[in-house]
Amino acid sequence: MATIIGGNADRPANIHTFAAIADTTGSSAMVECDGQVISSFEKITGGQITYALQGSMNGTDWANLDDTKTKDVGNHIHSYNGYAVRYLRLNVTANSAGRSITMTVCCD
Repeated sequence: MATIIGGNADRPANIHTFAAIADTTGSSAMVECDGQVISSFEKITGGQITYALQGSMNGTDWANLDDTKTKDVGNHIHSYNGYAVRYLRLNVTANSAGRSITMTVCCD
């Protein structure tokens, strides 16, 4: 069973940080989301990375919540409104040695 975030009056209980994805492509572990307003904060180090926040209803079939993003080193914030998905995950599709991304999501 995935960790459930969202639906709590206490904001810190609505926040989850995925394990960093470094030097490779792939997906994070999924987290269960209770809410329809999702914000993400990404920290990218080492160079440009291509990634997307994905949602799922069943934990098996995934779709991007927005267009795939290619971002350079730095901190980036995105907001996704009106998505009633059960699960979230980070999916990295382009990455190289010495580069990493850490994503934190808030679900309300």
